[in-house]
Amino acid sequence: MLSFLNQVEAAYEKGADAVAILASYKSFKDVVKSKGQERQIVRDFEAVSGYSTYRVVKAARDKGKGVIRFGN
Repeated sequence: MLSFLNQVEAAYEKGADAVAILASYKSFKDVVKSKGQERQIVRDFEAVSGYSTYRVVKAARDKGKGVIRFGN
């Protein structure tokens, strides 16, 4: 689970590989089965960090492969 959140953080800070983001998201979904629990974890993470997990996963899916970067 932390791997996925670390990938989101990396996408904003230095860039992260789209394939790695999607793989860590799949692992996250395997651990967190409940949609409500997923929303709570994501909401808490976004409140603390200001990073959008939705934007990162969407960009990774759209791009397919390569580096995803947000922020500065």
